[in-house]
Amino acid sequence: MSRRAIDRLLRLLDLERRALLKGDLDTVVGLIGEKEELVTQFEETGPAELRALSFKLAQNGRLLEAAKLGVGDALSTVKKLQQARSSLSSYDSTGKATEIRQTPGSTDRRF
Repeated sequence: MSRRAIDRLLRLLDLERRALLKGDLDTVVGLIGEKEELVTQFEETGPAELRALSFKLAQNGRLLEAAKLGVGDALSTVKKLQQARSSLSSYDSTGKATEIRQTPGSTDRRF
């Protein structure tokens, strides 16, 4: 990989890191093609360059994993909120959990 390609990939990884920290996933996705193109240019890359690339890749990998977990948690929260709006959980006299569902449009509201 030429020194120029290594420098470009390092800059892209820095840009990706900043985008991940801001939550700008559109930018992260937009960088994929260029990163893939640069990675195919690996030829005679020295250990110092590989260490620098490895460090930045691992750092961004941790950020991507955290973003994935955050999106999963947000989806879970939204699902719970939607479920809470449409049903109510309660317990009967024996202590058994029961769900009380409200059918949409069944409540007559007068203002």
